Amino acid sequence: MNEVYKSKSQLREETSEALQQFLARGGQIQVVKARKAPTQKMLGKQSRNASTGSSGFAAGYPSRSL
Repeated sequence: MNEVYKSKSQLREETSEALQQFLARGGQIQVVKARKAPTQKMLGKQSRNASTGSSGFAAGYPSRSL
């Protein structure tokens, strides 16, 4: 009879047994570092509205009025 649900400890035990068998047969395990996804930089529309000194916040308003 197939078991639909297995407890975590039972799964852990079965996995460790399978791993030990794999290693005993001459298997190798390598740790490979994951590649980082390219990070996206936040680029605002810099040349629009030409409000200087606002650093991208509340574009179009002079910084003195805030």
